[in-house]
Amino acid sequence: MSKTDAKGKLIQSTIDLLLESGKSEEITSRQIADKAKTNVAMINYYFRSKDELINIAVNQLIKNAADDWKTIENTSQSPDERLLQMLLHLSHLTMKYYSLTKSTTIYELTKADIHLPHYIIPLLEQHFRGKKNEFEIKLAAFEIISFLQILMIKADDFLKYSGKDIHDDHQREYVIKTYLSSILNTV
Repeated sequence: MSKTDAKGKLIQSTIDLLLESGKSEEITSRQIADKAKTNVAMINYYFRSKDELINIAVNQLIKNAADDWKTIENTSQSPDERLLQMLLHLSHLTMKYYSLTKSTTIYELTKADIHLPHYIIPLLEQHFRGKKNEFEIKLAAFEIISFLQILMIKADDFLKYSGKDIHDDHQREYVIKTYLSSILNTV
């Protein structure tokens, strides 16, 4: 089995276990290795840790769902509306897999390379149409993604603080629309 095949099998086995259990913290390295029909040492050979492997698997789940969103994207909408719809869709997925995404979002914020903001940069470039430079657009993308990540991690505290329940689709949509409006209306 090639390195790519073995690594892919570990990732796919982790995804399968995540979908079965719904709780990343309950999945053991032994379960992953057994499902992948390999030994536990392969996890640390291909990944820095089990946490990194789980983070990659959850991100793959979310990426697959985000790719599904891209294929049904309505290009007749304005860049602002497409950005809003993308963020709402991704936040819905995050909440759907909340028991998985909460821990991986913490990992994303503290240990992973910054990559998620890149997904929204093209829509921000279309919105600002040359009124902001590349750094300002990257900063806005980073701010939007970081805000949403922290919002999801601190959902319960945010409810106490603001009275808005991020677990509720309508309230989450209101928060995201309000926040996005404040970012997009700065020139």
